[in-house]
Amino acid sequence: MTAKASTSLIVVIKVGTSSLVRAEQNSLNLGNLARICETVRDLHAAGHRVVLVSSGAVGVGCQRLGLTTRPTGLAQKQALAAVGQVHLMRYYDYFLAALNLHCAQVLLTLDNLANRTQYLNARNTFLELFNQGSIIPIVNENDTVAVDQLRFGDNDTLSAQVATLVQADWLFLLTDVDSLYTANPSSDPNAQPIHEVPDISQLQVDTGSAGSQWGTGGMATKLTAARIATAAGCRMVICSASHPENIVSILGGKRVGTVFWPHPNSLRGRKRWILSVPVKGQLWMDDGAVRAVKERKKSLFSAGIVHVGGDFSSQDAVQLCTAQGVEFGRGLCNYSYEEVDKMKGKSSKDTAEQLGYLGPDEVVNRDNICLLAIPGGQDLDSSGYDVADRLAVLQQRNSSRNHTDATASSSKQTGAGMTVEERLQLLRNRDSLDSAGALPGDWRHEVLTAIDAERTMAVAAQQANGTAVQLTEDVTDEGWLPS
Repeated sequence: MTAKASTSLIVVIKVGTSSLVRAEQNSLNLGNLARICETVRDLHAAGHRVVLVSSGAVGVGCQRLGLTTRPTGLAQKQALAAVGQVHLMRYYDYFLAALNLHCAQVLLTLDNLANRTQYLNARNTFLELFNQGSIIPIVNENDTVAVDQLRFGDNDTLSAQVATLVQADWLFLLTDVDSLYTANPSSDPNAQPIHEVPDISQLQVDTGSAGSQWGTGGMATKLTAARIATAAGCRMVICSASHPENIVSILGGKRVGTVFWPHPNSLRGRKRWILSVPVKGQLWMDDGAVRAVKERKKSLFSAGIVHVGGDFSSQDAVQLCTAQGVEFGRGLCNYSYEEVDKMKGKSSKDTAEQLGYLGPDEVVNRDNICLLAIPGGQDLDSSGYDVADRLAVLQQRNSSRNHTDATASSSKQTGAGMTVEERLQLLRNRDSLDSAGALPGDWRHEVLTAIDAERTMAVAAQQANGTAVQLTEDVTDEGWLPS
């Protein structure tokens, strides 16, 4: 499969904590942040509408307060997010302003998306931000108010929900690996890269454990995001955060990272919203009920339910699962957990006898069901191949591919060849950094003022010459502001 070029696309880019925070130095990676912002500028200049989903608030909060490890308590993380979000947005605002773009902060919780009125209002807000022309929405979970029951839990899932909300064409997950592998490449020498996933239901990989020291995600959460995004008709790509500029190349048809192709029968309208509603439980179904719901697009009745899980109320979202526990869809349930538990396996004609009152015939109405890919299916991709056979061919082909390009690129030096400490010394015209990289006194105001003045002059000069502003001339691969 090859991507088709388009004059204007909606592109969602998720940036993980490990891409923004240097764990070994407990510092913000300004070099990477600059490259990401330059990529956003290039996409915007090409006519695309861009949304950034940025992690890092807790990690930056830890850096600002001098913590060496990420806390585990919810209240601690929420407090650190409140501290870190301010500074994270300041850096985004500075870099994007230097590139003649504005940033807008959007903080979401699952509760915002569960309520259809709020969901539609959020969508309208994004559309208006797009219409303004030079505004880049930057999204994060509203960590300071979210509770465990209403948390996305990781920004991979959040980014997929945002992609669904804005009806994005592409979702890019920038991470610390260059693609999806058959196993964890850092621990398994036999791990092979997978460059294309025509149907995620046929994918078999060892996703390993959760994310990095400073992040919450891992490969498992990225595959969950892929299921959500592709069901909504959005292409998703996993690629290296060290080279965000590859996003432009991918949209131009270059094969980089791992691309997940959308489901041919993608969700629209109300069913996109259902996919965003937080799941409160699970309904396990017998084979007959699975076929009726999936193949014949029927409603789910109590007779086909074999097991009930979770703790949900009427009109909550539930996962629809096979008898083996494999999710293949989601829906809004007409009954509570206690009610469905009494009704399971029995005819809908007996509902009144079981519950003491007469309710809807269906446990989940077909109009409130959205289907996802189911493992073991025999769906064909656009080329006519059985998806499982095609994936096997792809994996075999990918195993022989040479990846020296990424290795060579990772060691490439910037033209300036200076660290941010050296650049700051130059900007301030004095040697004020000690051997530990710390600045004395009220250095932050001085440094930011100096950078601001320098960048304002540089932007004006480059615009006068008709050249593009390049942040990476000032912020190098090794650049970071000392804490």
